[in-house]
Parts: sequence; structure tokens; C-alpha cells
Amino acid sequence: MKSGAFKIAAIYVVTGVLWITLSDKILDWAKGGIDISVILFVGSIKGLFYVLITGVILYKLIVNYNSRLDESERQYRSYFEANPSPMWIYNKRTLNYTAANNAAISNYGYTLEEFKNMTILDIRPKSDIGKVHATVKQLTEGYNDSGIWTHQKKDGTLIRVHVTSHIITSLKEPHIMIMATEVKPSAIG
Repeated sequence: MKSGAFKIAAIYVVTGVLWITLSDKILDWAKGGIDISVILFVGSIKGLFYVLITGVILYKLIVNYNSRLDESERQYRSYFEANPSPMWIYNKRTLNYTAANNAAISNYGYTLEEFKNMTILDIRPKSDIGKVHATVKQLTEGYNDSGIWTHQKKDGTLIRVHVTSHIITSLKEPHIMIMATEVKPSAIG
């Protein structure tokens, strides 16, 4: 986002410097026999013209930049939502789910609204609650491999999953993105 804002500001500055320099040179060249009041009026008009033109250009640049940003966000959101592995995002402080992808909804049996009214402890056996809290506190920036865990689906079925996570720090509060890949019994060693 910063590079887009920098580009817009740089275009504005370069355009402004060129406009002021070139238009002043043209006025200086044309002032030969023209009354000073006319030159001052033309100078005011050129300033007004510059403000109007650059306002339109800045508006178009910002709209274009925001459009590309929105498209990028849609693309990354689709990577999360359409991922074939169950994924969710939860608030690190409260442990409440804030998002769940389609695979998590389908595989675990909860609706998105149900997920958002639960914490990550709600899909864990009671015996794992202390271990969950300890693991969440130990998460670091970047990729975290939390190992094999037992999860409980809405219908009560227990499954074993390999959990990986990543801390998301771009939100107001730290959130954790999880991917839970089901481990088949023969793969558990």
C-alpha cells in the first residue's frame, strides 16, 4: 500500500514541478507587450487549471489503485475460502473464531455463524485445554508446526489433524490462521 501511495505522490510532485516550470517559462516568454494585470490573471488561471487537472488525475490514480487493491484482496480471500484444507482464523487473545473457510465448515459440520460463536477450545477434548493455551502462547512469527491434535466435529466424531499456523499481525489484535489437515489412522506413528 505504501508503494502505491508513494507512486501517486511522486506523480503529483513531478507533474507540479513540470507545470510550474514550463508554464512560468511560457508566461515569461509571452510577456513582451502584455499588461501586468493580464499576466497575473493568466497566472491565476494556470494555477486553477493545474489544481483542477491534478485533482482529476489524482482521483483516477487513487480509484485505479484502490481497484487493484480490492482485486488483490478478493484473490487472497479466495485462496483462504476455497482452500481444500480446513482453515480458520481466531483471535489470539480471546481464542474466538473470526473466520472459517468452506472446507472447515463442510468437514467439521458447523456453520460459519456457529464457528464465530465458538472458541478453538470448543473443538478440543477437555484434556487438551491446558496444552492449547500453552501452544498459543508459544506461537512465533511465521510458520508454526503445532503437530498432531485431536479435534471434535459437530456430530461428536473425533479426528486427528496435523495443525500448522501463522500469526496475522496486520489486524488490530493478533490473530492466528490455522490449517488442519486430517491424518489418517495409518499415518499416525
